This record gives sequence, C-alpha cells and structure tokens, in this order.
Amino acid sequence: MKLNISLVFLIVCFSCFISCQSEISEIIQSNQGEVLSQNSAVTLLVKNTVTKDGSKDNIIDNASCISVQLPVTVIVNGNEIKINTEEDYEAIEAIFDAFDNDDDNLQIVFPIEIILSDFAKVSIANYDDLNTYTLFCSGNNEKDDDIECIDFKYPINLSVFNSENQITQTVTIANDEQFYNAIAAIDDSQIIEIQFPITTILFDGTEKIINDMVTLQNTMEKADNMCDEDDDNDYNDDDCLDCTIDETSTLLKTCRWKINEIKTNGIENNEQYKDYEFTFSDNGKVKVENDDNEFEGSWSIFTFNSQIVVQINFTDHPDFSFNWILSEIEDDNEINLQFENNELELEKDCD
Repeated sequence: MKLNISLVFLIVCFSCFISCQSEISEIIQSNQGEVLSQNSAVTLLVKNTVTKDGSKDNIIDNASCISVQLPVTVIVNGNEIKINTEEDYEAIEAIFDAFDNDDDNLQIVFPIEIILSDFAKVSIANYDDLNTYTLFCSGNNEKDDDIECIDFKYPINLSVFNSENQITQTVTIANDEQFYNAIAAIDDSQIIEIQFPITTILFDGTEKIINDMVTLQNTMEKADNMCDEDDDNDYNDDDCLDCTIDETSTLLKTCRWKINEIKTNGIENNEQYKDYEFTFSDNGKVKVENDDNEFEGSWSIFTFNSQIVVQINFTDHPDFSFNWILSEIEDDNEINLQFENNELELEKDCD
C-alpha cells in the first residue's frame, strides 16, 4: 500500500511538472515576436544603432569607424595641444582656420589607444598601426553600417533565454556598449527578449515610445539615412555654432533666396537650377520658382547635435529634399547648407 501511495505521489508531481513546463513554454511562445535572435533583420538594425560612432574626431584621425581615446596630444601646425574632451576639437579647428593660404598639418603623438566600432580598445604605437584599422573604414561621406539618426533611451531591460526557451537571466542595459555586447553574445543557443515599452530618440530630439518589435524595426529602418551622419572630414561644416534657430528662421523668411551653387552627390548642378528661387513662409510652406517652373513643399528648422537643421521636402524634387545642416551664414546675405556630399548655397534676393 505504501508503494502505491508513493507511486501516486510521483505521478501527481510529474504531472504538475509537465503542466508547469507547458505553461512556461506557452508563455515564451506567446512572446516569440519580441525576441532578438542571431542574424535576424531587427537584431542587425539594433546592433547598427548601438555601434560606436567614430566620426566625431575625424579632424584627428580622418576615420569614421574608430575613435581616438582621450586624452590625446597632437601637434597642429607646430603647436602642441592636449585634447582632453570633445570640445577641445575646436582648438584644432581654430588653428586650421587662422590662415587661409597655409598648409595645415596635424600629427598625433604616439602611443595612443583607439576605440573600434565594437567598443574594443587597441593600443597604437605609430601611424602604420593606425592605418591598419583606418583602411577598413568607409571613405569620406561613404555609407557605413552604423545608424546615427536614432538612439535608445536607457535603461532597457532584457530577458535572456536558452535553447530550451527557459529564462536564464534578466539584464538591465545602461548604455550602447552594454547593448552592443549583449547583441554580440547571441548565438544559436540563445535569444534575447526586450521588455517593452522602450523609448527611442530621433535625430531631431523627438522621443517615440515603442511597444513591440515590429514598430521598433520599422522605426529603425525609417531612421536610417534620415539625417546627415556627418561621416566626413570637413571640419568647417559646423562653423555656424553661434547661429540660432530664431535668427536663421527670420532671415530665411525675410526675402527670396536664389540658388548660387548646388551640388548633388558631389556633382555640380548650377546650370540645371539656374535662376531658381526659394520663398520660405511662416506656415511651414516653401515655394521654388523660376521663369518656367513653380512648385511648393514644406520646411522646418530644429537643432540636432548642437547643429541647426533646415529640413526641406518636395514630393518630386529630391535634389532639394534633405535635412540640411546649416554650415554658415555670410553677412546675412548668403546661407550655406550641407547634407553629406550635397551642398546648397542660397543668396538673398530682395529685389
């Protein structure tokens, strides 16, 4: 009789165990759409979004896929400067801009340490060592993998599951590096579930709450190439640091603006758009016209990464439709706009 009671007890326990496992499996299956698995499209988008951006210090290394670990000492036109923060890059630019007709030169004082796109750090002894890594970077204004027009707002909670769909740990992510490492650790035996909702921050400062994986993927796909990622070596494209949104907006609405120079993908289009003039209105509308053409689009102005962005959009005129970075205002008569290797120079026409 004792044997039978024990047998019944074991059967009941086993049944409960199977039932519990089934319930856990059902719960996990219901969340399969919220997971990051190895090599999935959304996983790659997340990885590219949290990749280390190396373009901020291009005035030093001319390479957008690596960053020089600060502090670093450089010699600029014979002047030794210690760069402690990103704000000190302006000291280099000030020396470069001091004279128009001189040959600017920057030398790095080695050894240094660089940070790769995967946040790994490497010691560099000389320029030969440095070139070993910069050769793998995309060229000036060429497309690269990292997505800089959208960021994640932290903290973000992740649940890690093994191949048997059992949770192994819950992780709180505090920054891009931690998120990148979590994504890089995913293999065939592991998946990661994002605990929604999470918040993303777009290039114009707009915050968007994301409640599911489909929305997250769509948002990242739309954000890719939505802004100028500034992956170039043109340190002069931020010369409007003292400009303000109100002053720029008022100036644009003061008169008409004719195209003085325009480049599309580095190709000059001045003749094609000769005599075209822009009129910016208070209602967010912008009109372009010449003797034979007239069409209307929209415009807005905002700041991104301490730069002023003039967003212009026309349905059928892509050569004008960019999130233009305001690079310079000359004597309130000329406005220079840039987006990657596209340029638009407007000259005031109040006649």
